[in-house]
This record gives sequence, structure tokens and C-alpha cells, in this order.
Amino acid sequence: MIQKRLKKQFVALLHEHQGIVHQICRVYFVAPQDREDAFQEVVLQLWKSFPKFRQEAKVTTWMHRVALNTILKKIRQEQARPHLAQLEEAEPQTVANQAPEINDYMEYALLQLPPVDKALVILHLEGYNYEEIAQILALTKTNVASKLNRIKQKIKQIITQEKYAAQ
Repeated sequence: MIQKRLKKQFVALLHEHQGIVHQICRVYFVAPQDREDAFQEVVLQLWKSFPKFRQEAKVTTWMHRVALNTILKKIRQEQARPHLAQLEEAEPQTVANQAPEINDYMEYALLQLPPVDKALVILHLEGYNYEEIAQILALTKTNVASKLNRIKQKIKQIITQEKYAAQ
């Protein structure tokens, strides 16, 4: 009975806020299959952690935390595999070749950022304050502020270069 009620609550919650997970997957993965794999992995982790969710934080904060931690862990594991080293070297070229097809310069710029920087930008754009971002990503508030400042400059540079290259 309890399991059935938990499942019903979880499905309703996921249905209402699945856009969070889709957005994070879209920022970290270019290929649709990779996005789908990541989405499924995040949903699994959300389900596993749902019974422990004490609602001390907002549901969306909890979902961001689980989703970002799952994605960052997945990326670290993939980078640790020796046979993927060759693919990683080719990745920037693949992304660069796709740039003309991406209409949204911001999305293109996000694809260029390292994983933790992407997480910072996503949370900032979602309206989380520095303290909340620090808590979600286990950083200090000062570190969040300085990283975001550097990331903003890098994004401006990427967008300016892309707009110039497109002309």
C-alpha cells in the first residue's frame, strides 16, 4: 500500500517537473540517444532517493541536485574509461561542426562549458541564489559567485565568436 502510494506520488511529481531533467540532459549531451540514456539514469536515481526525500528543500531543488549529481557522476565515469579517451578528443570538433545548426547561441555556448560550469549556469538560470547553488553543488557561496562571473565572461566570448563566425 505504501509502495503504491509512493509510486503514484513519484509519477505525479516526475510528470510535473520532468522538464528539469530534460533541460539538464539537453545541456550535457548532444546526441539524442545519450540524452535519453541520461534521462533514464536520472529518473532511476530520483526514484531510488524519493523515499528518503524529507521535503526540507523544495522539490525542484532536490530534483536538480539528484539530476546534476547523477549526470556529473556519469560524465566522470565515462572520462575515467581509457577506451573513451579517443572519443573525447574528437568531441569538441563534433560540437563545433554542429554549431551552424544550433540557432540558440546560449545553448551552443553551454555545450562548450565543462560539466560543473554547466551545472552552475543551469541553476543560476533557474533562479537559484548563490547560497542555494552552493548547497546543491557542495561549493562555497564565494566560489559560486566567482565561478559564475568567469563563466559569464566565457559565454560572452563564445557567443561573440560564434556570431562573428556566422557572418
